[in-house]
Amino acid sequence: MVRGSNSYFRALIALTLLGVALRLHAAQGDLWLDEIWTLHLLERAHSIADVFIGLHHDNNHVANSAWLLLLGPDAPVPLMRLAAVVFGSLAIPAAAAASRRYCDAAGLLAAFVFAASYFFVHYGSEARGYAGMFLAVLLAYGVVESILVEGASRRRLLALAATIGFGTFCHLTMVEATAALVLTSVVRARRRGLGGAVVIAIVAGLASLPALGCFVYGALAPDFQVGAMVPLSPEIFAEGVAGMARATLGFPRGVDDFAIVAMAALLALGLLAVLPAERRVFPAIAVFGLPLLHVAAALPSQQYPRFHSTAAIGLALLAAEGCAALHRAGAWRRLAAIVLLSGFAAGDALQLADFYRYGRGHYEDAVRIMAERPAARYAVDFARGETKAVVAYYARKLGVVATPVAPAEWCASPPAFLLVVDLPDSNADHAERRSAGPQDCRAAFLRRGFFPASGLSGFAWTLYERADGLTGSAR
Repeated sequence: MVRGSNSYFRALIALTLLGVALRLHAAQGDLWLDEIWTLHLLERAHSIADVFIGLHHDNNHVANSAWLLLLGPDAPVPLMRLAAVVFGSLAIPAAAAASRRYCDAAGLLAAFVFAASYFFVHYGSEARGYAGMFLAVLLAYGVVESILVEGASRRRLLALAATIGFGTFCHLTMVEATAALVLTSVVRARRRGLGGAVVIAIVAGLASLPALGCFVYGALAPDFQVGAMVPLSPEIFAEGVAGMARATLGFPRGVDDFAIVAMAALLALGLLAVLPAERRVFPAIAVFGLPLLHVAAALPSQQYPRFHSTAAIGLALLAAEGCAALHRAGAWRRLAAIVLLSGFAAGDALQLADFYRYGRGHYEDAVRIMAERPAARYAVDFARGETKAVVAYYARKLGVVATPVAPAEWCASPPAFLLVVDLPDSNADHAERRSAGPQDCRAAFLRRGFFPASGLSGFAWTLYERADGLTGSAR
């Protein structure tokens, strides 16, 4: 393919449009807990300034919160997620531009991976800050490459500052991505002197300060809150990294997490080996260095794949450029590239199909059934605080009342409904009948509905109604 040819840009446009369509479809469905939690936080905001310094919670992704504040809490869900769709879609040509520095084929393969990867479709359609951060990392990576190869012009330095500043306001994970970019510049610049890398480091640090300052200001407030934290363990870490690898490159479900981590590591090492030295640095730091840093720092809650977002970006770029290198090498390596890309596409397609079928959950349907009873009283078996927040949001939206029943209140005022909560894609027990409650006032419940969820966000709900007062048939 001739560089700059019309065929390249036609293919890039087609891949970008594919990514847009996948993200728009993924933006449908109910809001889930973390999106709802942002709306809950925004109830405290009296002005745009509060988004930056007045919401003292780690779930405040500033750029996304500003967008939701502008729209208001009653905006249609696809509109709430539109900013993520736009940023996530723009990440596709940004990835192509970054990888095209290696070759045209790498640019188009990067566009394909970022367009169709379940990880990037999912977070590129969710009303949170990850999509903007993805875009910022890819743009900043391209600018760093330009500075290292062509020099540090004022325009490039301003572009670097703008992308890093924007990305850090989208999500603070940008800080570790920025550190990876700075380290990349140091490693790449060793032979020619570290002057360019020093300039990059200074600009990156200064650009990160505004968002970091807002976060520190909020973190020092006495009412600062963080979500639930799970201590680091080998199992927790493997769950998060394996989940990231599955969602990014379609590694199979049903395989042990440690086995997936090993498979992903071997794949990454193999692809790094076929790339030129200058193309290895950032992917190696992102895929291997940052997860190891998480372990060394004993960071909590590593079971969430989204906490490994920079590693996902590095793995996606590595897959694209590594397969391009294999294809250029010809012979059996070309066949290996085709097999790998086919595997990535098939695995991601299966995960997207499940996600489109089940979504992030179907909470409004469940609350609508609960609304058959006035001031419906309900109990929850798992994730009680989070589930109550979701029920309260949809009860307000429907204009009904749903009252949670604490375990200590069960005997005096038994619940009419029982919500059984499971993680997405779990092998949940959807029995037609179950009993629940304290031993001396245990009650029988019949299933009214199962509301599944699939993928990286949300919860699956099974709704039961107390058998002695059933208002509808069990199903």
